[in-house]
Amino acid sequence: MITVVIIGIIIVFLLIASALGYFFYSLINKNKNMNGEQKTKAIDVFVYLGIAISLIWSVYNLLQIVFTAIDRKFPDLLTATYSVDIYSSDVRMAIASLVVMYPLYLALSWYVAKDITKFPYKHNLGVRKIMIYATLFITVCTLVGTLVSLIYNYLGGDLSLRFVLKALTVFVVALALFGYYLYSMRRDYTIKTSVPVLASIIASVVVIASLVWSVMIIGTPAQMRAKRIDSTRLSNLSSIQQQIFNRFQTTDKLPASLSELNDAFQGYSVPTDPVTGDSYTYKIVQQPVVRMNYNTNKKELITNAIFELCANFDIARDSNSNGKGTATVPIATKPGIPLADSPYSVSNYYYEYDQSPFWNHGTGEFCFKRIISSDMYFGN
Repeated sequence: MITVVIIGIIIVFLLIASALGYFFYSLINKNKNMNGEQKTKAIDVFVYLGIAISLIWSVYNLLQIVFTAIDRKFPDLLTATYSVDIYSSDVRMAIASLVVMYPLYLALSWYVAKDITKFPYKHNLGVRKIMIYATLFITVCTLVGTLVSLIYNYLGGDLSLRFVLKALTVFVVALALFGYYLYSMRRDYTIKTSVPVLASIIASVVVIASLVWSVMIIGTPAQMRAKRIDSTRLSNLSSIQQQIFNRFQTTDKLPASLSELNDAFQGYSVPTDPVTGDSYTYKIVQQPVVRMNYNTNKKELITNAIFELCANFDIARDSNSNGKGTATVPIATKPGIPLADSPYSVSNYYYEYDQSPFWNHGTGEFCFKRIISSDMYFGN
């Protein structure tokens, strides 16, 4: 479904771009002499349209990458939410867009510079002026809107350092765009100069630095894959935990092994490690003592049922409910290390994007201790 929507958006975008290109082409050449040297070619319209789109998209995604990197580097608890994208989908999309659009912008700009050097009259083409000024206008509007948003967040209590860094980023980008395109409009293309090359090198260094910084903060592709695999492991352990709890309610004891949870009638099969295919480790720490209360005619849980579920993890997980790091709640531990029982309720379920500390773990084999207490026992 998402693929169909993306393809539809691309088709609509191409149709709009084609319509705009034809409109500008017709408008600019309406009163021109068809045999004159000043005639604008269709390729000129689409090249400048491509420059405009790639520039605006590159600037937008560059700002998004830098802003996210600043937010991750200098976190603010006031702006943290309980819905945290641990896979940084928006940043990954921004990085992917910048990797594609920025080289396209450089290639089209290089083509235009060579074309104007070969045909000096194209320096004064109407389409060139329209596209440059329209691009600057849209870019400036985007930057102004971003600055307004920054000031709004700052007045709402955003960290001063983050505000200064983001505002400085907007100022530098705006100044660079204005300076370069004002120079481009007044440049004499008959005279060789190294300014465009230097500008391209500086801009490329900034883009590459922002990409590297972002990858260092959000994680490499290998780390992102490891996170997803570990998330699958946690989902499997949570599913097994729920099945153990359900079986306990009907049998008054913990299953002797995970194989007892397989139920063809209900269609449940105990999941295994997504990479190795090995079974997860299950340990019974304490079988419960159940006693019949003849006054209430119900069973009572005298001692808790305690078990451990273990898996091998690739990356350490250290989060609190706001998605930030915490070292104060050591929920997972290496096998054999005793811990207090209070945080280990079997009601702690895991779901994708879950940021609760109850599923924190280190690398390698880690075990989650889970307890079924008397208040969770139904006692028929």
